[in-house]
Formats: sequence, C-alpha cells, structure tokens
Amino acid sequence: MEEKTKSLQYKTKANDVDEKGIVTVAVNGIGVKDSQNDISMPGSFNKTLKENIGRMRWFLNHRTDQLLGVPLSGEEKEGNLIMVGQLNLEKQIGRDTLADYKLYAENGRTLEHSIGVKAIKRDETDPCKVLEWKMFEYSTLTSWGSNPQTFLVNLKSGTQEQVKDAIEFVRKAFRNTDYSEERLKQYDMELNLLLKAINGGNVVTCPHCGHQFDYDSQNEVTFSQQVLENAAMYSRWLTDRIVSQEIDKLEPEVRAEVIALIDSVKSEGQELTEKSVQNFMAYVRCPACYGRVYRSNALLQDNTNVFSGKSEPSNDTRGKTEGANEDGDVKKKAAESTSFFGSLNGVFSNND
Repeated sequence: MEEKTKSLQYKTKANDVDEKGIVTVAVNGIGVKDSQNDISMPGSFNKTLKENIGRMRWFLNHRTDQLLGVPLSGEEKEGNLIMVGQLNLEKQIGRDTLADYKLYAENGRTLEHSIGVKAIKRDETDPCKVLEWKMFEYSTLTSWGSNPQTFLVNLKSGTQEQVKDAIEFVRKAFRNTDYSEERLKQYDMELNLLLKAINGGNVVTCPHCGHQFDYDSQNEVTFSQQVLENAAMYSRWLTDRIVSQEIDKLEPEVRAEVIALIDSVKSEGQELTEKSVQNFMAYVRCPACYGRVYRSNALLQDNTNVFSGKSEPSNDTRGKTEGANEDGDVKKKAAESTSFFGSLNGVFSNND
C-alpha cells in the first residue's frame, strides 16, 4: 500500500526564541504513538534531515501560501525532534508570529507545532513502527481544527475564572506593539466575545469546527412540537424495547428530525430526559462550517460550585500554583488600562 503524506501533531514547546527571529522547536515525537497509531523510531528522521533540509518549508497552520521562514537545521536529541528556523521578519506574518511566541512565553505557555511527513520504511514485524520518514515541512499552529479565527484562547467551555483568565491573556496581546492591525482586530473580536460571555451573553462554541460566536446573532431553528414529543418518548420506547417499531411509524421528515435530536443529546453524553430534550429543542447554524450548534454549547458553563484559587484552561502549561493570586492583579491592571479596556474592572467586580 502506497504511503500518504500526513501531519503529525504533538504537544510541543518552543525551547528558544530570540529577537532576531531564530526559533528552536522541540517536537516530542520519538517513540511516541500518535493519533494515527504510528511510532517514530529513534533515527527515523536522520536521513531526511540530512538529505531534505534544503527543501523543507516552515508554514503557518500548514498553509503553503503562508511561509513563515526557513528551516536552518534539525536533529534528533533526547527523544525529541529538534528544529531550528529563521522567521522572515521582513514580512508582517513573521513579526506577528514572533510576537505570538513571545506572548506565550511570557505567560508560561507555548504554541503547538505539526510536521508534514511520509513514511518511507516500516518495521516488518510491527508496521506501526516507522523506521524512516521523509519530512516536507513543519508548521507553527495558531489555530485548532478548522477554525482559523481562534488565535490565542482555545477555550471550548469553562468557568468564570477561566474566562477571566482568557480575557487577561488577550489583553496582554494588545500591549504588544509588534502585532499587525489585522491580527489585533482578530483579538478584539475574541475579547468582545469573552466579555459578552462573562456579562451573561449567549456565546457558544461550535462542536464541529471550534468557531466561537454569539448564538443570538444567528437565526434559530426550532424543532416542531411533534418532533419534541416523539423524542421525549424515546426513553419509554427503550424500556419497552420498541424503539425501532415506533421510529418506523413516523413520517420520513419527522423521523429524520427525531433521530437528529436523539443523536444530538446522546453525542453530548446526556441521558434522554425531558430536560435534556428541551436543551436541544432549538439550534443555530455555525457561520463558519454550518454545523448545528445548541445553547448547551455555551462557552461559559453553568456551574454553581464556589471556586477557590485559580482555574487553568486545558491548554495552559503552567503549574497549578503559579499565578494563583492573579485575579486581584487583573482588577488593578484593568483600572489602570486605557478606555478600551476600562470596562474590565466593572466586569470583574460584578462577577466575583
């Protein structure tokens, strides 16, 4: 079977970033089984790093029209694939990316990376083990999934504390004068959504592509009463072992909507109850991918627990004790901020 080119994504870190745009990236991929069940064996990158480094590319999000710079060297070292590259700081995209690296480093976080490779030789006794790769490119990732508009936060859902933390993180981006106007507009969009969520707005995250938007800004589609009533009967049908018979009795268009509603509830890991059906009784179409998005996909989750300390976003690499007293600092900085961020002090005071 002919091998296909694939992208391998790992939790990675930028070991070193200097003001001249030299970035050293460590990809933790040697001996680790990836999502496609491939294991890069020690030495699997040696040949391609020696023979192909001159033709390798460094892209942003695997987009061939967004060349970040030039790979200078690569090596396998201590279980890592180490890549060293020079950002092109003559281009705004290079300066924006350097600013991203610095912003993440200042906050104890790191951007992720992915490499474009093709398996050349596999272990005959265990095909999962790749003995030789051909590497074409590596990419700095500033987006997740198919959502090119999410640059920094990557917060699918969270508590008020996590959203506040994300707000402060985006605020720090505005203090960096190296960002382009276009990039700052994207961050402005993120900030407005986060503020809207923490002020009670219905901001949702598309479960299909990760795009975040205001639920109320889109046209809502509501299931018919007939569909809702039949979906609510599912639990009883299940108990009586007559699901198939009852579903088959429905008119085709009603049946399709009932099945879609049942699947939506079950895909969220919820039991089909009257309450769960009500949560999924209406939806909007994601403006990015046109997938169904329900009110239950809210960015800010309804949680009545009292939180103490600092809640960390899932992509934060800081230790749990680091930054535990930042909330007070956030309030102070918001008060001292420009008029654009001046409202943050009120936001935090009203939601503590």
